[in-house]
Amino acid sequence: MKTLDSIDKLVEIISRLPSIGEKSALRLAIYLFNSEKEYLDEFAHTLQSLHQNIMLCKNCFALSEKEICPICENDKRDKSTICVTENYVDMLAIERTDEYNGLFHILGNLISPLKGIGISDIKLPELIERSKNSDIKEIIMAFAASLEADTTSSFIYRRLRDAGFTGEITRITYGLSLGSDIENADTRSLAKSISNRIEMS
Repeated sequence: MKTLDSIDKLVEIISRLPSIGEKSALRLAIYLFNSEKEYLDEFAHTLQSLHQNIMLCKNCFALSEKEICPICENDKRDKSTICVTENYVDMLAIERTDEYNGLFHILGNLISPLKGIGISDIKLPELIERSKNSDIKEIIMAFAASLEADTTSSFIYRRLRDAGFTGEITRITYGLSLGSDIENADTRSLAKSISNRIEMS
C-alpha cells in the first residue's frame, strides 16, 4: 500500500536527521500528526526562529544568542587555556565534566580528505590568531580517538608552532575507545582524559 505523499515528504525530511532511520522517521511523523495543534505551532515556530535567535560566538564559534557566548564573556574562566573541540556538542560534553574551566575553540570539522573536508573547512586561522594573545599558555586538543583526529591534531600542532606559539600544546588521553564520540563518553572517563592530558611533540 502506498503511503500518503505528505507523510512520505515528512518521513524524508525527518530521516535526514543524524541516526534517524526510515522506520523511526515514520513513527515520528505519525506522532507529529497525532499531536495537538498548539504543540505543532510551537514546534514549527521554534524551528523557523533558530537562525534568527542563534548565532556563532565571534570568538570561539560556539552557538550563542549574543555575539559573545557566556563562556567567553565569563570573567571567572581561566583565560590562559583554550580547549579545541570538533563541534559544539563535544564542547558541552567537556563542560559537563566540571574538570575544565578555560576557554574553547570549535573547529567545525576534522580534516578528512575521504569526506571532502580539507584545511579550509576548519577554523584554524582563527585559532592561530587567538594563540597570538600573550595570555594563552596552553592549547588542548580534545578530539575522540580516530585517524581524522590524529591528522587534524598533528596539522594544528605544526601550524601553531610555525606561527610562533611557544606555550604548551596538549591532547586529552585516549581513555575513550577508538571510534567513540566525546559526546557519548561517560562523564568520569572524559574528565580523566582531560586531567591526564599529555603534551604533544
